[in-house]
Amino acid sequence: MKFENIKGLIGDLAPTLGAALGGPVGGAAATMLADVLGCDPTPQKIEKALQQATPEQLTEIKKAELDFEVRMAEIDLDVFALETKDTQHAREAFSEDWTARAIALLSILLFGGYVLLVTLQPADDNDLNVVNLVLGYLGGIVSSVVSFYFGASKSGGK
Repeated sequence: MKFENIKGLIGDLAPTLGAALGGPVGGAAATMLADVLGCDPTPQKIEKALQQATPEQLTEIKKAELDFEVRMAEIDLDVFALETKDTQHAREAFSEDWTARAIALLSILLFGGYVLLVTLQPADDNDLNVVNLVLGYLGGIVSSVVSFYFGASKSGGK
């Protein structure tokens, strides 16, 4: 659904809901707005209801925004807790198993070997597109290995 027109209308009154309308939780934000305005959660109906909103409804939209912020904060906390629990479980499950360690070691050796091979070969013998593709793929694997064994920081400065 396209909520671009509504984002402009709601943005000044409830900026969090306005920003959410364009993102992955836009459906939840639209449903909250529609509940307050007493309409269906479609862009056209919400836009029409916003244009005819009473002062009481505008106050309720502000309250809905505060509730939305609290709900999003709870979800973020829960998602982070689940990610942490999943990572800890994986580390515990593979603590005694050599399969994961062997794959990790092989990945790191392949990455290092490929970098060495590409570095030692004359530049004319290398196809730059293939080199970049393989380095990107192996670099991603090595990054995952390091994150698994040594941890990774959560993005966003948290």
